[in-house]
Amino acid sequence: MPFDAEALDILSGRHVGVFSTLVRGGPALACVWYGIDGDDLIISTPAGRRKDKNVREDSRVALLIDVRDLEHVAGGLGYRGCEVRGVAEMEDDPDGQLRRKIVGRYLDPIPPEFEQRFTEQERAIIRIRPTKVRTWDYRNGR
Repeated sequence: MPFDAEALDILSGRHVGVFSTLVRGGPALACVWYGIDGDDLIISTPAGRRKDKNVREDSRVALLIDVRDLEHVAGGLGYRGCEVRGVAEMEDDPDGQLRRKIVGRYLDPIPPEFEQRFTEQERAIIRIRPTKVRTWDYRNGR
């Protein structure tokens, strides 16, 4: 499912996302950096940790991006955002290219201490294939 222009505009910003997985039938939330890879979203996580285990146990996930411009605009506050629901799968990133893609969106240039983590810490990529995308923009009254 490709992102429409409004969703892509929001997702392309350097926002921290709130990632939701399911554990024992309930939600587990984590703030994450994310990247866009084609029509998918990607998140890096330490291999074998909670997010990794949750996705392997139940692949239904969501990512929420809440952009807040607290300046008043006609009709209210400038809140807008995007919710992406989808199915996730774990994948390896042996050369760290997907991790670099994510980190590079937030830190440019990538500091040496992050480069060192790419080789020292075993990480996995969570690939989210969107099944539903919803946006809102209170600046436009919706």
